Amino acid sequence: MGKALKTTRFRNVKIKVVRRTIAGPAKVSYLSQGLPQPNYKQTHPITSQQAELDDTTPSCSESAYSKAKKRELHAWDAVKDDMLKVSFECSAPITTQCVVCQDHADYRCIECSTTAVFCEVCLKRTHRNSLHLPEKWNNVYYEPSSLGLFLFLPEGHDTHAVYTKVMKVIVSTGRLCTVTVNMCACEPETCTLLRYGLWPATAEKPQTAFSIPLLELFVCLSLECQVSVEGFCNTLRWKNNLTLAEVNTLYRALMGESISHFRHHHFRQRSLVDICPQLDDGTICPACPKADGDMIVTLDANFGLVRKQSSGTSVVEPLHGTRMFVDEKDVEEYLLSHLDSSKPHEDCSNFKAGNVLRSQKQAKKLDVTGVFGASCRHEMPLMFVNMSQGERLAYPLYVIDELLRRCEDKNIHLRVVYDIACVVASHLHKSGEGIPHNISLAIPAFHVYGHKLPCQIKYSTRRLEGFGLTDGEGMERLWSFLRRFARVTKEMTPSHRLDLLTDALLHYGRRKSTDLEMQLLQRLDKAEKILILAQENISSVIREAPDLGLVNRTWSVKRKLRTLC
Repeated sequence: MGKALKTTRFRNVKIKVVRRTIAGPAKVSYLSQGLPQPNYKQTHPITSQQAELDDTTPSCSESAYSKAKKRELHAWDAVKDDMLKVSFECSAPITTQCVVCQDHADYRCIECSTTAVFCEVCLKRTHRNSLHLPEKWNNVYYEPSSLGLFLFLPEGHDTHAVYTKVMKVIVSTGRLCTVTVNMCACEPETCTLLRYGLWPATAEKPQTAFSIPLLELFVCLSLECQVSVEGFCNTLRWKNNLTLAEVNTLYRALMGESISHFRHHHFRQRSLVDICPQLDDGTICPACPKADGDMIVTLDANFGLVRKQSSGTSVVEPLHGTRMFVDEKDVEEYLLSHLDSSKPHEDCSNFKAGNVLRSQKQAKKLDVTGVFGASCRHEMPLMFVNMSQGERLAYPLYVIDELLRRCEDKNIHLRVVYDIACVVASHLHKSGEGIPHNISLAIPAFHVYGHKLPCQIKYSTRRLEGFGLTDGEGMERLWSFLRRFARVTKEMTPSHRLDLLTDALLHYGRRKSTDLEMQLLQRLDKAEKILILAQENISSVIREAPDLGLVNRTWSVKRKLRTLC
């Protein structure tokens, strides 16, 4: 006997959706919604074949995403065995004819093509001054070729003193090989290696060099994914089956000054600031006012970007100088001149900074207890300060003074958003300085609810004119990116730490400026929607409000009745 099947019938109901816009007519669209009707039982029984078909057929309640996912999984299941078979077939020669001269061929180069094979003569001709690693077929499998790699100087060095040098080179695939390199006495060896597309591990008499595309990949991974040198070396080890000795050689070469100078060289090459100093070096927001207008700046401190005292000292200044981090000597002088800048009291805000939560025993082991920074409303990094004396009002005051100095001779009104802007304002009034006429102070939209009600009313960005829909939490989003570097930078020397953090901030600013037009369009669309919703709410309140004239007349009649009584 079969079992009765319950089925559900649907009827389409169209829902009218009206979206009003500021510039243009209202847009009308319709959404179809299926409404279930009463169930009824099917009188005829279900056969076993129909039951199996029903199990494999998607139900009406299954979403389109689930159906598409199942189709994709079935498609991969159908081809995965064939793909594995093809990969095994590619491990042997597909043909024995050279792609150049059609003679017998035993060599292949995976970096050139997976289907092309070469004879020995054509391989040497097509791979002159190449760092590809060809393989030779030994009638059983492909093994690394023993032909050797040679790099020859270009024309123009015939009359110079040319000599050869055997070096260890880490090629773009991450494999370590031995290369015979031609050098010329007319220029440093580092410059000759750069002509070959290699970066030396040392500045004098280099014995090891890296492929520049490989280092560019490492720099991008370190800035975007915070990959450490050790993690990068281990990745190359398991990708290329390197020995432990080869990994140690690679690690020692990358741990020196070489990678810091390559990162800075890469920045100078991309920004062109040495050729034209007027070009943007990545520290200028393209959307903020340059000479006239309102500039919104957010300030905040991060107590996770510390540095241990045991991490050594620096012999030279940072390569980036003061591009992002201000000179620590200027900050120390400012702190000495503002001894009355005590720690902010906690009566107004319930939020606790990381410096307060850190134990005194841990703080004694640190020479940098955090970083104080500023960014514009478009989240472009502007200025950063190393903190060494905990949380003091002198740090935000120094940043504000420095921003004002940069805006001298400009008609720019500075709107500063800070977690404890109320405390800064109170301090400026008590010190007798007062708040400058071209500055407005506000508290971020999230942090303001940790303050008392008077501060919420007086300093919220949602209640002050000129701040718009800026939430003031841009620094929190920047910290979420930058604090991931803390596990690496806390063990660095001061100069290396500042260079890496500066490169990270420049990379963050590049991300923001590249997609700035999309961010502005999204904010404009959000503002238009909020404006439409606000207008509808105000209109609804006005419609539902009682007649004020009638209310006033009623109260006047009541007052007269009271006087008569």
